[in-house]
Amino acid sequence: MFQALRFCAALGVVVALSVSLARPAIGQPKCAPLNVDIPIRSTLASASFFANIRNSDDSIRFRMDELLTQAKAAAHERYTQESTCRRDCTNAVVAVLFSSSPNKTLADYDETSTCQQIYEKTFKSPIVYDKRSFDSEDAAKDWYNDLTQGDGTDGEDLYEKCPGKCSPSYSTTAYEDAGKFIVTTSIVCGHARDKDDNQYRLNAALRWICP
Repeated sequence: MFQALRFCAALGVVVALSVSLARPAIGQPKCAPLNVDIPIRSTLASASFFANIRNSDDSIRFRMDELLTQAKAAAHERYTQESTCRRDCTNAVVAVLFSSSPNKTLADYDETSTCQQIYEKTFKSPIVYDKRSFDSEDAAKDWYNDLTQGDGTDGEDLYEKCPGKCSPSYSTTAYEDAGKFIVTTSIVCGHARDKDDNQYRLNAALRWICP
C-alpha cells in the first residue's frame, strides 16, 4: 500500500499558451482557449494506511476517485457546450488533468543531496511517458498503477530514474480519442515527503487540446 501511494507525490505542469479566438456570436457558448487549464477542484487527502484501506472520505483513494469523477463529468459538459467553437484543429478534445503533491516535504535527511540533484535535473527536463494508448479506461488505470509502483517497462524505468527516498511528482493528462484512451504522465523527482504530516494536495482540471 505504501508503495502504491507513491504516485500521489505530484506536481501540476501548467501550460500558459493562449490562443486567440474570435468573439462568439450572441447565443453561442463562450469558448475556452486551447491549452489553458480550467480548474475543477483542489483538496487535501490523507495517506494514512488505515484510512485508505477503509476508503474513508478523507483518504487519497476516496478523494482521488471523487475528483476524477467530477472532472470527467465536467469534461463531458464542457465538450457538449463548446463543441461548435472554432479552434485551430477540428478534432479538439477536452482532456482531464490530475496532479498531486505532498503537503510537506523533508528538508534534512540522509538522501537530501541526491534528491536535490535529481530534482534540479527533472524540474528542467521532466521524465515523460508520452501518449500511451489503451483500449479501455481500466487498461489505462492498470498501466498507471504499474507505473507508480515500479512495475512493467515504464515503472521499472521510472524507479531507476527516481530512486530511494526521492518522491516522484506526477502530472497526468488523459483523454479519449477514436475509441482509445490516451494517457501522458510527466514526473519531477523531488524530495522525500514528510510522513508525519501524511497529507497530499490533489488537483483536478480540464484543458482543451489538439490531440
